[in-house]
Amino acid sequence: MKRSILGSIAAAALMLSVATASAQQSPQTSGATAPSPDLRTAIRVIIMERLTSEMQGNLPDRLSEVADTLSQLTPEQRIAIRAAIRARLTDDAREGLPAALSERLAERLGIEVQLPPGAAISPERLAKIRSAIQARLGEEMRERIADRLADAAATLASLSPEQRAQVLAAVTARLGDEVKDRLGQTLAEEIGQKISDKTVGSGAK
Repeated sequence: MKRSILGSIAAAALMLSVATASAQQSPQTSGATAPSPDLRTAIRVIIMERLTSEMQGNLPDRLSEVADTLSQLTPEQRIAIRAAIRARLTDDAREGLPAALSERLAERLGIEVQLPPGAAISPERLAKIRSAIQARLGEEMRERIADRLADAAATLASLSPEQRAQVLAAVTARLGDEVKDRLGQTLAEEIGQKISDKTVGSGAK
């Protein structure tokens, strides 16, 4: 009986040690390591600066143009939707949404794309940065911005549930285009340039 108990304990201990060793080795074998604090901060500052600039600049006007694509709305509703989108994005920028988005994106981007500070950024690495930004930033902006804009528009323009759904779809599509066609490219170039030059948080736009 004692031998049986001791054998069970030994087997359990062996399994635990193997599992622990496997867990310790998994980050190395997966090829994904957490970014250094300096690198994470660098990426966060770059993204926050750019998003703040965009949300306080022309992005509200470009997104508000989706109202003109919805033929089912009255002219008064389109005007109200444009005003709601501009006001909501301005408030989001003032209330710190760029900082919140940049925090999440810096963590995810730093893990998915290896970016050693001071290293030359090759075209292949720049393409990986751009691809990661397009995927992650597009996802975050759709989740954190699109619904809020649709809610603001629905309230100010007295939209029906069906009209709100149309506005949400239009805003989501436009956000995706903005990230894919413009923001992704711009951020990829800024991250590559500033990390190579070690010029982080300069405020350059």
